[in-house]
Amino acid sequence: MATEKSEVAAGFPASSVYPICYSVVYPEKLSRRKAAQRAVGTLITWIVPAGLGYISAAFYFWLWVILGSLIAFGVIILPIILAIRIRDKGPQRFLAEDGQSLTRYAEYAIAAASFALFLTDAPPRESLGRSVMLEMKRGGEIGWRHAAITPVLLLPHVLLLALFALPFMLLVPIKILFAIAFERYPPWVFGFTVGYLRWIARALGYWVSLTDRYPPFSFSEDA
Repeated sequence: MATEKSEVAAGFPASSVYPICYSVVYPEKLSRRKAAQRAVGTLITWIVPAGLGYISAAFYFWLWVILGSLIAFGVIILPIILAIRIRDKGPQRFLAEDGQSLTRYAEYAIAAASFALFLTDAPPRESLGRSVMLEMKRGGEIGWRHAAITPVLLLPHVLLLALFALPFMLLVPIKILFAIAFERYPPWVFGFTVGYLRWIARALGYWVSLTDRYPPFSFSEDA
């Protein structure tokens, strides 16, 4: 159980400044065993593809091109599908019906990322509403044309998040070492990781038209 001090430092509960809020209780102690298990998974995810890519660079270059193209296609096509549903149902009915499922999927994705990145020891279904808080206040007059072009509108966010991705990924080995050796890691590393995921969560909610408010360019909870 987190102390009152750690809850305040982590920004818990979520702020109401922006309709999509994400925060995590700073863990007083992480499980060394669970950290080691996730570390093995991380190493397999990173090292094996890298090693195979070194052996057959040409093949894996085109593999990544194909995978990247499929992801880009999904990023573009999903908002178009949602735009059609908004046009057919209207914004309020869309948020009431489709919004619940979209919120649930977004919550699980962010909670899974929180677990994978050593922010919490609890798996997604156990951490949501406890150590991990993701509040999505659905609302706004979301036009279907606006919904269809959210990938274009989010391009500045994508570029900045990609820029921050390098230091973010470099911190992963540091978190692994601290989690295994000391069963916790420095608050500034925790804060950077939470802030990065907070930015992603806000962009994610806007991308799937859960809100019509453009997300802030900020790691901060109070933005």
